[in-house]
Amino acid sequence: MKAYNKKVDYLIIAVAILSAVVAAISLFYKEERNVGQQVETVYGKLVELYGRGIYHNDSLSMAVQAKGQDFVTLFLGVPFLFYSLYWNKKNTLLGRFYLTGTLAYFLYTYTVYCFAGFYNVFFIVYCAIMGLSFYAFVACVTSFEMSKLKDRFSEKLPRRYLGVSNIIFALLIGMNWLSRLIPAETATYLEHYTTLPIQAMDLGLLLPTIIFTAIMLMRKQPWGYLLTPIVTFKGLTLLIALDAMIVFMVMHGVEVSIADLVIFPLYTLVVGFNFYLIQKGLNRGGV
Repeated sequence: MKAYNKKVDYLIIAVAILSAVVAAISLFYKEERNVGQQVETVYGKLVELYGRGIYHNDSLSMAVQAKGQDFVTLFLGVPFLFYSLYWNKKNTLLGRFYLTGTLAYFLYTYTVYCFAGFYNVFFIVYCAIMGLSFYAFVACVTSFEMSKLKDRFSEKLPRRYLGVSNIIFALLIGMNWLSRLIPAETATYLEHYTTLPIQAMDLGLLLPTIIFTAIMLMRKQPWGYLLTPIVTFKGLTLLIALDAMIVFMVMHGVEVSIADLVIFPLYTLVVGFNFYLIQKGLNRGGV
């Protein structure tokens, strides 16, 4: 393992503190501003605004999803970031994977916050967290010695199962997102926004990376051993966040499709099991 630059820890601590503050305020600040207001979209549809707190100009659907994400960030993401930082300081390979995967969660989450929602007072903070997460993530990824990673995994690691299940996961998410690009559906999902940044990120970057990683793992290539723990953990955090969003949507009376109610919680269990298998097949000694 290449030497880890301990100065990166300052970036990570900054990400944790800024994220905790933003998530807490966004989650619990509920000043009413334009509750019940509806706006007409360019498609002639009416969209109800959330009308409260930081997300008062966002649609009800988008706002409650963001609050579900904030809940996961505050009570799971930030604590686990500190936990993974602690284990990384012990110079373990598993700790390094924990840290890199958790940073991937923050990078993805706050990139989405920069582009997906309605502009609010935290925009510059979202940009800061996105940038800090990016540089810390790159520092962590480049600290692995790829040529030696294969030897750190057991031969009993179920590479084919992990590869195939990750490809299925990517295809399921991809088909779900593509279904929203049907002209008759797009106007509904766009609400009063201008584009679909989450779908763009997933279809253009995340899902191809998952499929590439799966193929590399099944071929016993270094990229597969490097990226499989990271994208699997990132997939797990994404699914936990989606599950929280679904719960918040149901609590606020927002319509959720049967497919979303079934597929995402079910695959959370599958991806969680996959990450358990990866940990089990990893030599947890020092780096």
